[in-house]
Amino acid sequence: MDSLHFSEQHSADAQLKPHIIVFAGAKSGVGKTSVVANVAAAMAMRCKRVCVLDVDTGLSNINTLLGLRPAHRLEQVLCGEKTIAEVLLKTGEDVGVVSAASLIGGTPVSAAQMTKLTEALTELEAQFDYFLIDTAATHTETVLRFIELAQSTFLVVSGDPAALTDAFALLKTLNARQYSGSLRVVVNQAVDYPAATDTYRRFAAVAEKCLQLKVEYGGFVIRDENLPKAVALQMSVVDLAANSPASRCLFALADNIIKHIGSETAGTGLLDYWQALLTPAPFKHTVADIADSEPTAAVNSWRAADKTELSVSELSRRLLSAMKHQLLDQPELERFTGEFVEAYCEQFGRFPNTFKPLFYRWLETENYAEPRLIELVTTLEALQAMRYQRPMFSLEENAARLVAQLQGQREQHKDLVEQLCAAYRQSFHEELFDAEQVLLARMQAEEFTEQRFEELLEKLRDSFQARFKRPYQSRHELALASAVEALNVMGVDQQNLQDEITMLMHGFQLLGSRREKLLTALNALQNSGLPLAASAVRDN
Repeated sequence: MDSLHFSEQHSADAQLKPHIIVFAGAKSGVGKTSVVANVAAAMAMRCKRVCVLDVDTGLSNINTLLGLRPAHRLEQVLCGEKTIAEVLLKTGEDVGVVSAASLIGGTPVSAAQMTKLTEALTELEAQFDYFLIDTAATHTETVLRFIELAQSTFLVVSGDPAALTDAFALLKTLNARQYSGSLRVVVNQAVDYPAATDTYRRFAAVAEKCLQLKVEYGGFVIRDENLPKAVALQMSVVDLAANSPASRCLFALADNIIKHIGSETAGTGLLDYWQALLTPAPFKHTVADIADSEPTAAVNSWRAADKTELSVSELSRRLLSAMKHQLLDQPELERFTGEFVEAYCEQFGRFPNTFKPLFYRWLETENYAEPRLIELVTTLEALQAMRYQRPMFSLEENAARLVAQLQGQREQHKDLVEQLCAAYRQSFHEELFDAEQVLLARMQAEEFTEQRFEELLEKLRDSFQARFKRPYQSRHELALASAVEALNVMGVDQQNLQDEITMLMHGFQLLGSRREKLLTALNALQNSGLPLAASAVRDN
């Protein structure tokens, strides 16, 4: 795994303000939000204070990925209904999450609301060292402003040619706006390190050749089966499997952000950054800028409209005509469409009514890759939970769906049960099932034969000996062994006593023999008529 080739910046001054780091993705489905969530968790595990600002006005699913259920919105802070502490959510790794998409492209903020927003951002700014901003996967003016005003931006791409094309279009737009910030490319969903570096080199070569723009290598995240498991469990993969291939990549990315970006003299600061975002940007006629190299009749029509003040219907007619009969720059047209819809929502406070049938047509005709479908469904479920304060499906319904999905798939079923048990153990610090009760209940089943009991008993004995380094013995067996040992000791003691008695008897016999001999000698002396001195008698 390669380290990030960031330009080293040293400083002797202490950091006073937090760093603002933008994560951008030119196309949905490249895994940008997943990278943001896991990098934030990895940085928090390195004891850094990290907050994620979700400004994705499209598929906003950072809360779902981290298992959070937001109950309040940031606009409630502006209205004085809630405090920033009530809006701020935190994960198990202590990562802060604030949904700020409602403040982007909406109704202009009043002076009173700006005061409350300033107070809230000042309070939030004091709590964190890094703010990671998760933007929408579009080329709208708002997203471009987020990138332009940030000190550092990570552009998340994949090896998909369509994703690389959209990422190049974003670079082209930034280059046309004379972007001078620091932009690094992160290759996500890479097969391996060589494939990731090959994707980066091809992308960087095209950017340098066509735009004379150098982009730095930011790192890569390898494809890993633990990532979809983490999404299903609504937790970060670095927490689920810290030593997995993807987690090692994400920790490397987090470490290099801390080491290099964190070593800058000072961050921008959240308050200053957001105030710059809310300040109206100088008007840029981006269509006319690109028209210098790609003149079209549509551009001429728009220029004429600036002078003659054509009606909206006439401008719409000319634009549609240009789209049907002229070869237009598709990425530029997509960006214009996004800006147009954003302006419409700002003007009328809602999306056009025609969006509903268009949305259904998009779902039917779009050639979705599986990760994008999962991301879309997850986002819809999160919106349901956030709006109605309850999940889309009950626990019983989810369980029934899982059982139906895993019908006949034994290994997948076992794997899911193991994941659920692991999640329960992590949350409540205890085992889900009592192994003793499960075993006893299983033994009561009719199919549990005496032979299986004997086999189980033998396995338990083997396990006992492996664990405690001695053969297993029941309490009765231990008592019997103890009694046998006591009897053996008693037998030894009895034999010793018998030996001592034998020796005593032998001593008594010797004493009796000596007594008889002494009496015989005395009798002999008396019969001989010799006088015996008392001392002689005592000596004998």
